[in-house]
Amino acid sequence: MIDNQESLHAWRQRAAAKPQGRTVLDLEADSLHRHREKLCLIQYADEDGVCIIDPLAIEDMGDFTRWLQETDVWMHGADYDMSLFQGAYGVLPHMILDTQIAARLLGFRAFGLAALVEHFYGIVLSKKNQKADWGKRPIPVEMQEYASGDVKYMLEMADKLTARLKELGRHDWFLESCACNLQHGRERFETVMEDPWRIRGSGKLNRRGLAALRALWTWRDSEAAKMDRPAFMVCSNDDLLRWSETLQEFRVVEPRSRMHAQRANRLRKTIERFQLMDEHDYPRIPKRVRHEQDPHFEMHMAHWTAKRDAIAEQLDIEPALIASRIQLEAVSNHEDAGLAALMAWQRALLTR
Repeated sequence: MIDNQESLHAWRQRAAAKPQGRTVLDLEADSLHRHREKLCLIQYADEDGVCIIDPLAIEDMGDFTRWLQETDVWMHGADYDMSLFQGAYGVLPHMILDTQIAARLLGFRAFGLAALVEHFYGIVLSKKNQKADWGKRPIPVEMQEYASGDVKYMLEMADKLTARLKELGRHDWFLESCACNLQHGRERFETVMEDPWRIRGSGKLNRRGLAALRALWTWRDSEAAKMDRPAFMVCSNDDLLRWSETLQEFRVVEPRSRMHAQRANRLRKTIERFQLMDEHDYPRIPKRVRHEQDPHFEMHMAHWTAKRDAIAEQLDIEPALIASRIQLEAVSNHEDAGLAALMAWQRALLTR
């Protein structure tokens, strides 16, 4: 356990001596237990073994963040971890080599970390502490052991995945996909930080509906802050969207019957304030570039979908990896621009 400045500095010297791509990271947060999630634990592994860094106990994490920005690390399913890194330190690794991406490009349909460890080693990872409160201190030994298990097998597993990718000629696909995923992680975080209330599904709302959503999201955030619990414990995103649609249509929203009376009263007051808003203060709908649809769009879509699916079957990978439906729609509507937006390996497959 690395829990002071001196041991972190010693760890930095160890980690910096490792070649690029020969270290593994995993993260634990308290998102199921706190209003504002925080990065609570960093699991690190290399060929010498595993150690755990406690960022809550170390005042200056500069040794870690400087190393991070210079390093190519292995992680698994790193999308959420990227948001934790950026929220905590404002930085990302130089490159994240993602074992989940590698597994999917090799045709694995069960590509969770536990599934891969079981596939390669016949070992069933415990899920006992999956929802534990990682912000509590001291950390029990069994939770430390659970955290170590998430990185214990990954470096050797990464070697197995890499060897197979190279054997199949897909290693370049993997590297490009990891670089693209890292860039998307940066863009997602910037979008969320700008307007956190624009949750998934808000694109179907008009300006009045967006104003309602913003007001309701702010109410929920305040309620969650009062009890220092995650926002979903107040109400779900589906609730917010449903209520916003109701208000968008000038209908009445009634708090759920099991909602605490004081909270329900604050919700009603929030809705009353929303009802008094001037339309000029409603949020703007993000501008979308709209192109005139190709008159042969459906025919082109059928052609590209059939071609993608045939290639995916031949390669034994998920069709969406070669091109998602949205990407195929872009190609079908404006072929040159749609193909140019794909990764090089995707474009090469679709145009071969």
